Amino acid sequence: MFTFTNVIHIIIIFQGVLLALYILVSNPKKKKADYFLALIIGTMALQILGLFLVNRGIGQNFFQSANCAYGFLYGPLLLFYIKHLTQRHYEFTSKQLLHFLPFLGMCIGIFATQGSVCQSEIYLVYVFHILSYVLLCFLEVNRYKRVVRDNYSRLEWLNLGWLYWVFVVFCLIVLVDIAQLVTFFIGYDSFLLENSVFILMLIAINLLYFYGFTASRKPFGYSQDDLDFSAALSSRKRINTTLDENQKLIEKLENHIKNEEPYKNFNLTIATLADEIDIPKRKLSELINDHYDQNFVDFINTFRINKAKDRFMNPKDHSETILEILYEVGFNSKSSFNSAFKKKTGITPSEFKSKFKP
Repeated sequence: MFTFTNVIHIIIIFQGVLLALYILVSNPKKKKADYFLALIIGTMALQILGLFLVNRGIGQNFFQSANCAYGFLYGPLLLFYIKHLTQRHYEFTSKQLLHFLPFLGMCIGIFATQGSVCQSEIYLVYVFHILSYVLLCFLEVNRYKRVVRDNYSRLEWLNLGWLYWVFVVFCLIVLVDIAQLVTFFIGYDSFLLENSVFILMLIAINLLYFYGFTASRKPFGYSQDDLDFSAALSSRKRINTTLDENQKLIEKLENHIKNEEPYKNFNLTIATLADEIDIPKRKLSELINDHYDQNFVDFINTFRINKAKDRFMNPKDHSETILEILYEVGFNSKSSFNSAFKKKTGITPSEFKSKFKP
């Protein structure tokens, strides 16, 4: 007879295996991030398969022992997935294998002790291990967003909020798992908590696939030069120029933006703009940060929003659509345009446009 737990297990196994295989075979030009994404989802499915077999009375000693090793695998896999997703030319080297030593050590310990190594002390180590990696992943995403804001003008490249939800779900899995262990030791029924863990794992699989697999198709990711440039800006060391020199450079920048409208290029970078106006990239960034109190992405998108507002108020053709305008002013995503427009004006583009209908 199948219980509710068995049903959840079957769903996770079926969906996890299916999605992992689809990621691996669907695109001949797979990115390295795809392999790690498939590994994370496939590992979840494999772990639950072991628990399902245990519940059916198959290989109980082996699968119960193996279960305590999986927790040392998810953190490194998630970290390297994010590194490949956010860095343009990230290379996985043999040195990175050191991250998997705790998992390997657990496997050896389980084999050598026939599973008796899986004690509560090891569980505490697992909790610290996976939460440490979630923190590393969080910092990695924040670094990515900082680098993008300093170098690029495409807002859709900052849409990684789904990863924060992945981090939240992984943390909830650990916390609920802890609560389940506590209730087990004090003799309370842990059925609800046990199944909550499985449901959270199912949520994690779907978040990773439906957002992560789409994200890996997008051509984003910073380079080492971008990272070095952003790090130099964070050092707060300034290029020495006088107030008069700064004012002339600001006038040069504003005249170029007014006359040439470079923000209409949706792929505009700070390096491209610096070349166009013959100002060192570092100095240009300092001017934007100090004079306008904005990073590059906010600076450029302010001009795009202002241009869109002008087009709404003074349309060339009343039949032109919001989509046509957002592409013309330099946006490449409707969702990014709507979000940026509402942030600047407090209302949506359609609400703003309706105010100026004839």
